[in-house]
Amino acid sequence: MTAVDSTPVTRDTQWQELRATAQELAEKFSARSEQSYDKGEFVADNIRDLIESGITAVNVPEDMGGFEATLEENTLLLRIIAGGCGSTAFTLAIHAVLTGSMRSDLSAAVRTRMFAAVRDGAFIVGPFTDEGSGGNWVRPSTVARREGDGFVLDGLKHFATGFDAATHLVITAGLDDAHLEPPFNLAAFFVEKPEQGVEVAAPWSGFALPMTGSHSISLTSLRVSADDSVFPDGLTPLFVMARQQWGHYCFAAVFLGLAHRAYELAVERTRGRSTTAVADLAKLPGIQFAVARMRSSLATMDALLTEYATRHVDAGDDLPAFVADTCVPKYFITNEAEHVVATAFEVIGGSGIREGSRIGQIWRDVKAGPLLPFTNDLAREYIGKAALGISPVETPRWV
Repeated sequence: MTAVDSTPVTRDTQWQELRATAQELAEKFSARSEQSYDKGEFVADNIRDLIESGITAVNVPEDMGGFEATLEENTLLLRIIAGGCGSTAFTLAIHAVLTGSMRSDLSAAVRTRMFAAVRDGAFIVGPFTDEGSGGNWVRPSTVARREGDGFVLDGLKHFATGFDAATHLVITAGLDDAHLEPPFNLAAFFVEKPEQGVEVAAPWSGFALPMTGSHSISLTSLRVSADDSVFPDGLTPLFVMARQQWGHYCFAAVFLGLAHRAYELAVERTRGRSTTAVADLAKLPGIQFAVARMRSSLATMDALLTEYATRHVDAGDDLPAFVADTCVPKYFITNEAEHVVATAFEVIGGSGIREGSRIGQIWRDVKAGPLLPFTNDLAREYIGKAALGISPVETPRWV
């Protein structure tokens, strides 16, 4: 009779297994993207693999039997996945941001419902970009009207990333209550993906991250229950701002992961490669200098994101200053990652232009980074005003 090892699995062992699984999946996703990227096919198979592996459930709270991954652990997993497929990593990032940031602030009923679903394989999507207001998520154009014991939602939302794989949605809208002025009329609702009231208004296709399924969706007389409300009336923007670090750091992690893979490709393609001009490209000073710059830049970005994801995670008393602080790694990394990828493209050379080349895919994907909220201009405004002792939320903003 074979003895059964009853030694409890430590958290460290679980973490090492999650990282190893993420690496294995990244390699699988990379192979798939060679066939699907230029077609813009949604990464449905990749999302299913992530669910089956347990990676989508890493943020389930410990008191509900989950791993309760830290913010830093989330960013590390996203970096690994991005090395295989940027579209998959970004789609996962939305789910990670929602499940990671909302563990402590939800009402008990919503918290139990959300994380029981995630534990059982749910995938959560949050379409926040509204028609007319764009990434200004605290002032949505989607309207929530009170009706009976619930609400009726109407609006048009863009970039519903991962919508095809979603089992649940977190939907933001502006309450039409007269006593709540924007942005304090912002509300958020957690619902199972409805069969009626939500439909794809414009299918997604894009230059960068083309496999994310980021459709535009229309909400037409969508009824939600009062019990679906995530935060108390009037307090949603404060709760969201206090969790801005999750969005900024997880998004930055995706583009840092892309930059790491671009660097690896540049080194792999250079070693032992010859041209009519030289027998070994690696011996050219220009190549060596480019590789050195990329490596130094990546080390800086790694250190910056680790610093912020471990030491800048609690809002404290000065919420606007905290939000400004979270802009630093998002702004620096998404822009610096572009430079690393462009340098890697130059090192690899003309072969990167070919259809289906991995460096070509990464070059396209990394362009999306600076465009995500907070965009470069808004990030610079918040960072600059905070450094000068000016509140970034005072009005008028520029007088």
